[in-house]
Amino acid sequence: MAFEKPVVVLDHGSYVMKAGFACDNHPVSMFRTLVGRPNYLKGTYGREYYDVFIGDEAEERIDDLELSSPVVNGQIVHWDNMERIWHHVFYRELKAAPEDRSVMMACDNCSTMEEKIKCCEIFFEVLNSPGLCIQSQSVLAMYGSGFTTGVCVDIGYDTTDVNPVFEGGMIKYAHIQTGLAGAQISNYIKHSLVQRNLAHVIKTPKDIDDILRNQLYITPDSSMPRKNCKRSVNAVCGEAIDLTNEAFMAGEMFFQPDFVMGEKTNYIPLHDAVLTASLKCDSELRPELYDAIVPCGGFAMVPGINERLQIELENLTHRPVTISSSSEAYAVVWLGGATFAGLPDAKKMWVTRKQYEEYGVKIIKNKFM
Repeated sequence: MAFEKPVVVLDHGSYVMKAGFACDNHPVSMFRTLVGRPNYLKGTYGREYYDVFIGDEAEERIDDLELSSPVVNGQIVHWDNMERIWHHVFYRELKAAPEDRSVMMACDNCSTMEEKIKCCEIFFEVLNSPGLCIQSQSVLAMYGSGFTTGVCVDIGYDTTDVNPVFEGGMIKYAHIQTGLAGAQISNYIKHSLVQRNLAHVIKTPKDIDDILRNQLYITPDSSMPRKNCKRSVNAVCGEAIDLTNEAFMAGEMFFQPDFVMGEKTNYIPLHDAVLTASLKCDSELRPELYDAIVPCGGFAMVPGINERLQIELENLTHRPVTISSSSEAYAVVWLGGATFAGLPDAKKMWVTRKQYEEYGVKIIKNKFM
């Protein structure tokens, strides 16, 4: 299918929504995947007029609003709120009419066919989009890194997914979730500060975001001298709070969760998950997988995580592995969507509004299996 205007690329993560045009090299808009309604409604929506706040605007009014995230563990759980976010993206963020733009959408690796059908219903029947293509985040992350075969390590807020990809297709039976992601890291830091009577350090979600973004680090062998890795944050009262222990241990959780938590957990260390997912694939394919390991997601930006992952994997596999690092790991999936939308061979993967009206659910199942 030919596109008269640049395609809109959407990557709705559990924590951050990324949107933009396929002709650009970076998302135009990035904001929290949040919808906020006034507290006084208490769930009685629709009985009176009220303002709905989206994304960062909702987060800024956290004390006055009932906040809801329509995406939980990668799955869309509140369709009305998700539809409001899509409206917000087109009319407020991108300032583009949805009836003029085909949409390239990144979906979760575990997204069901029912979810894809519902997305098509909204985009074709409500937003009147001329075309829609839905691809998994793992596949798009590989395209965004310049590969079609490799292992995608998507470290997000709700989930960490390790998924081998072969020639642009997911190897679904090898998919692994570690159980440990940004939410667990955040909870660990909060719990540690409470134990130190420093709960006042984190008063808003942005406070914990700042710690996660600016303080966390991972060392090559977990034996760096403490004096070389000092971390601190300025509290509201002006005092400097030492976060060296939290910054080190939180980063180490990705590789030694049981050691950090001090008990047996169900979390899978990151390097073990990558190895296990690779071992589920054919032995002839593994060398190619090890040559293109692609970390993506917000927590793939933690300093030192790629170097440590490479060291751990090489110790396990006894062979060199290649980690594809990116300074924009948080946007790799979106970049892959922009790349995929421009591929001539990908045209057959799209569903047009005319096809949807003519064939309905049948064409969706045929294209998005």
